[in-house]
Amino acid sequence: MRIAEDYVQLRFAFQEYADQQPFHITMDQLAQALFCTPRNAKLIITKMEQVCWVEFRSGRGRGNTSELTFLHPVTTVLLEEAKQRVLQGDVQSAFDWLQAHEPLAIVRPLFLEWLMTYFGHSTQQIGQDRMIETLRLPIYRPIVSLEPANAMYAFDTHLIHQIYSRLVQYDHLQQTFTKDIAHHWEVNEDATCWTFHLHKGIAFHNGQELTAQDVDASLTRLQDPSVIHHWLVQDIDHIQIIHRYQIQITLRRPNTQFLFYMSHSAASISPASSLLPHSKHILPIGSGPYQVISHHPGKCTLTLFSSYFGYKGFIDQIEIIIVPENEAEACFGTSPGVLTVVTGELEIPADLQMPLTQTVTGVSTLTFNLRKDTILQDSRFREVLVQGINRLQMTEELGATHLCPASGLHIQTDAITSGFLELLVEQSEYTAIRESMLAQLQHTPYAGKTLHLYTFARHATDAYWLQQQYQTFGIVIQVHIVTWAETIQPDIMEQADLMLFEAMVSDQPIGLLEYVQSDRNWIRYFLPTQTVHQLDQLTQHMLASSAEHAIANWSSAVNQLFHESWTSAFLVVRTASTIYHPSLRGVHVNHKGWVDFATLWFQDT
Repeated sequence: MRIAEDYVQLRFAFQEYADQQPFHITMDQLAQALFCTPRNAKLIITKMEQVCWVEFRSGRGRGNTSELTFLHPVTTVLLEEAKQRVLQGDVQSAFDWLQAHEPLAIVRPLFLEWLMTYFGHSTQQIGQDRMIETLRLPIYRPIVSLEPANAMYAFDTHLIHQIYSRLVQYDHLQQTFTKDIAHHWEVNEDATCWTFHLHKGIAFHNGQELTAQDVDASLTRLQDPSVIHHWLVQDIDHIQIIHRYQIQITLRRPNTQFLFYMSHSAASISPASSLLPHSKHILPIGSGPYQVISHHPGKCTLTLFSSYFGYKGFIDQIEIIIVPENEAEACFGTSPGVLTVVTGELEIPADLQMPLTQTVTGVSTLTFNLRKDTILQDSRFREVLVQGINRLQMTEELGATHLCPASGLHIQTDAITSGFLELLVEQSEYTAIRESMLAQLQHTPYAGKTLHLYTFARHATDAYWLQQQYQTFGIVIQVHIVTWAETIQPDIMEQADLMLFEAMVSDQPIGLLEYVQSDRNWIRYFLPTQTVHQLDQLTQHMLASSAEHAIANWSSAVNQLFHESWTSAFLVVRTASTIYHPSLRGVHVNHKGWVDFATLWFQDT
């Protein structure tokens, strides 16, 4: 608040005077210290007097100075202001505030002590017979988008699954589809016509009933070529509303795997009214177990939706607090109910006394922009980039979330075809590979020109590690760290020669389908036209097939094509670690490494 900033400014200007020590001062001196007019300085001092932060005695008569006494410890003001900024959902601002005023007082240890108790479980009594349970989660990444059609990142799509419902759900453990808003579905013989029967009485968060019209509007929204997940519905030819609770989708060509597409987060159903161009809806409206009641860049608050048609959760409110990645370790706490998902932002203590679940999430991927006329057009040079990296060394040196070497766009630790480079090699074997790649590099036209690698902060350590490794080959890489949102901007994608990210392929096959079919992801976007055509042929053949092993064979063929064309370097298998206090029960970690909120409950110990 402004009064705190003014008080700290005064304490900084007159720090030679201790608390409770009166000293003489003129209004001009106060105005100069507060960077305002004498009139405004008087108003500010009056406010401070009202809250008993200062005592001020005005000088009487011309030439007589006034007397000022500081009554309130500046450490208290700094700490309370930092707390208020956190409560308002701006953790970054709180840390910036404390750092800016460290010359005046060191308050950070006290702040961290409070902050670590702020996260976790808390209760609030409402009246005599109601108690509100809140779970505050520190999240070390921004929420980029909660619009289903345009959400790309794992945490965003995880939240969308908590907020929205879809026609069907895919159970990754049972590897089968389950009901969601559709209680039954039918498909014709050649898989070109899908009919879905909807539950009656499903309510959106705004109280409106979900009907076939909303399904139609949501899927039609996806057909807009400007949205990121347009690829999901590119084969839809026609959508027909049979009646209020029945809808039929006709495809241009067979798709035996269409249910995977309809279980994707982007196929979430929104009210038709919220998708209109003139809609004034600011917060997302879904029909999922939790609804958003507030959202700004530093904080997102979800509350339990009492009218949810499915399994209702236990925790009344979830507060997601965005913590700067560089402060992640400082914010890691052990208070009751605390739950933290770590994807490399902090080093997990060796003596950790809380349960920890490690989940394989994806593959760290370096993809090459083959839409530009650069040295990357030379397949021999790309092979050097792919084979020149000692993935076992990368795993050992970077540790933490780097589980093991990767051999393709999948999360198995072994190669899926005999044609793949065996990555788990002894150092002597890698030395031979390295010497071969160094010799091959001499036969390429590479002349030391800088290649530009783009990534975001989470992958910065990996990017600089790769930069050093390629430097030993004489390959010059310049690393550009941009924000999460910037990485998907067309101008950034066009500037990049290389893009480093984690391909989230733990949710096979839809994860792999997205990287193969979506022209808004970095893999397909960077591919040459010929390779795109080959991928499309492979995919269309698989989608038309009802053979038992069609998906597995397609996955192998896709990875084989990537290997033979040297269009991306698949580096290491990545993991996420979920750490939680024993008092937090029902912690079910999904394939993305996040926890479904609806299953959580707190047991007071």
